[in-house]
Amino acid sequence: MSIIHIDGGTPLIGNVKLSGAKNSILKLIPAAMFSNEDIVIDNVPQVTGVLEYVTLIKSMGARAEWISSNRLILNGSSINTYEIPYAFGREYRVAALLAVPIVYRFGKAIIPQPHTPKGSLSISRWMEAWKSLGLNVEVDDKYIKVESGNIAAANISFKVSTHTGTDNAIISSLFAPGETTINNAAEEPEVDDLIEFVNMIGGDVKRIEPRKIRVNGRNVFKGGKFTVQSDKNEAVYFAVQAVLTKGNITIQKVDKTHLTSFINVITKMKCKYEVSKDELRVWSGGEQLEPVTVTTSPAPGFVTDWQPLMVLLSTQAVGEGLVHDTVYTDRFDHIKDLNRMGAKIELFKPSEVGMRAVISDESYDIERFGEPTTVAKITGPSRLKGTKMHLSDPVSATTLISAACSAEGRSEISGIETLEILNENILDKTADLGAKITLIE
Repeated sequence: MSIIHIDGGTPLIGNVKLSGAKNSILKLIPAAMFSNEDIVIDNVPQVTGVLEYVTLIKSMGARAEWISSNRLILNGSSINTYEIPYAFGREYRVAALLAVPIVYRFGKAIIPQPHTPKGSLSISRWMEAWKSLGLNVEVDDKYIKVESGNIAAANISFKVSTHTGTDNAIISSLFAPGETTINNAAEEPEVDDLIEFVNMIGGDVKRIEPRKIRVNGRNVFKGGKFTVQSDKNEAVYFAVQAVLTKGNITIQKVDKTHLTSFINVITKMKCKYEVSKDELRVWSGGEQLEPVTVTTSPAPGFVTDWQPLMVLLSTQAVGEGLVHDTVYTDRFDHIKDLNRMGAKIELFKPSEVGMRAVISDESYDIERFGEPTTVAKITGPSRLKGTKMHLSDPVSATTLISAACSAEGRSEISGIETLEILNENILDKTADLGAKITLIE
């Protein structure tokens, strides 16, 4: 297990190019399996999840070849099995996006029930979509079997917005005869990347309203070339780094429309920034930051993946700030490390701070478990000091790296492999901006 030392307090200055979005490519790979022709995808991030997905489809017979560091060729014509390997399918829910492309080829697919050390990963909304489309679904403790049945277009409606559920509904209805309508569809930009991609390979998908998507079934798919959109989460990481380290960072290959809710928040906090066509420059001269109240929500709202970085940024505002996560109930592990560094952060139930309890995770039974503690109250500003930390959560890993870069003194951080699950070369990019990062082992 790798360990690094970060000596904080150095302003990060310079230009940085964003990598491709992991949350985009992980849905493009299974969608590509419909095609019998070569598909070339550029700007593919080489992060753990993507590398393992590529290994997975190769093990199933598909062509998946890196022709440069961020360019990938895919072709599903040689897939030779309808069973998704257990180990990968159990760990990664996105493996289930392969189900219908496999059904397209073999008439059936067997996928493992997704599960992680934190518990099961529900795909109940995915299975509801499959059943709506006429697919036969059988479930046991370990596997889900999906068969073509009488597949046909349908109206699919989600009670709450679901990003991966929308991905699955689009992919699953691509070859269903007729016109499928997906209601309350997710608005994440990565979903629109998927729509653009499947149209390129021969699909007929259109977002006809912000939360309504129409899919006309097709039966023949082709090859082509596609470029993955930039990673909006990486953009937020470097923007926060610029403010916390009193630096000056120009973030390149930015789509500002993907960052509207974040930019609105840092505007209220009085952060310094400027936006051009495809760049975001953020800097700080030590100006006083204003505290804010932020509530995460599905796009176009403030993305839940940004919650840990928002909590960290709020530690440097003067006064009390609130960050309410309405998407997940268990994404606050970073708070204990930030508090050990000197932050003043407390967790509350929403009703305890005058908010309404909202949770879009349908797997959480509020009647059974009660109102969750999903509001962080941050009192600032705090002088953060370096400490020992272990990275265990891929989503909050960049937050602890950012905290260490801005803290006084040295931090020793283990579990660096966790950082590589979602982030491509993030330590190298951070060091290139001036961060003092040393690999120990």
